[in-house]
Amino acid sequence: MLTKRFLVTGAQGFVGRYVVSRLLGSHSEATVLGVGRSRRLDDTFTHSVSWKTQLLQAPLPEGLKTSGYGERYQYASIDIRDRMGVCQILRSFRPHVLIHLASGLRDDPPEYLFRLNFEGTIHLIEAIKESGIELPRLIICSTGGVYGSAAEVPIRESSPCIPADLYSASKLASEHASRILATQYEIPTVWARLFNLVGAGQDERHACGRFASTVAAILKKELPPVIKVGRLDTTRDFVNVLDVADALDLLSENGTPGEIYNVGSGTESSIRSVLNTILNLAGLEDSVKIEHTQNRVNDIARHFADIGRLRSLGFRPKYDLRQSLEQVLLYYVGPVEQRAS
Repeated sequence: MLTKRFLVTGAQGFVGRYVVSRLLGSHSEATVLGVGRSRRLDDTFTHSVSWKTQLLQAPLPEGLKTSGYGERYQYASIDIRDRMGVCQILRSFRPHVLIHLASGLRDDPPEYLFRLNFEGTIHLIEAIKESGIELPRLIICSTGGVYGSAAEVPIRESSPCIPADLYSASKLASEHASRILATQYEIPTVWARLFNLVGAGQDERHACGRFASTVAAILKKELPPVIKVGRLDTTRDFVNVLDVADALDLLSENGTPGEIYNVGSGTESSIRSVLNTILNLAGLEDSVKIEHTQNRVNDIARHFADIGRLRSLGFRPKYDLRQSLEQVLLYYVGPVEQRAS
């Protein structure tokens, strides 16, 4: 039996951890090589989360730990812009599938975003070509943010792309560059535009993690019962990171090369519903004061995906918003609180 080999860039990031876990769990004979800039970490993410006013290294949920997979999981610490180094890794590992998740984050400096997201993607594809290996199936992960403020919702893959921030602009630029190079080098490539992720361990730059962190500390009487919020009437497509990992695995098997796929829940939810659901899960809906702060510039009013193209491959989200937020809240009153104590 052929042992399938997956290479995952950004393997120690939030989505990367879930994708690696999904691949190892669903492909019993598969070998996964994770690539990232940081040293290998077996018990934590690379980013921090907060408990009360304390910042601590975000603990990995138990199900994401790779230590039990032995030689089936390997990790290489390398910057994807190191083209020669990546070439050597590709020649040695010879992946059948390459899932490209390495990325800067939304609030990173502009020059860093374009170096990693745009230049990094170019270097990666050039390395695939220069390595001389049998061309792998390439899954390039982008963002639903490339659409910006869409004229119509739900947003289809054919909708115009007018990014509202530099993170999304850098992702769209990497899509354009990778499409040119993938066509030139005949690399079978699929583009996945990920919408708003929810899951245990996510960075608190995102509303779900930020709200859950504060509400968990209030629940444990570690913070006063006050939560500061921005605009609550905007809507987003919140999709569980476990469902995203399933979708990327599905695209690695059945995605049509040359196609773009929206990866979301296909459901429109307001930021207010996120906050209310977390408060309800904690039993605090009537005892927390909500303080409104200044709204963000360029905040998009409505934003959610048409996922018909992904559904045609058999994708069905397993988790609704309430289940997803419960996982995030339990992460804080479980592994995070334990790590802080």
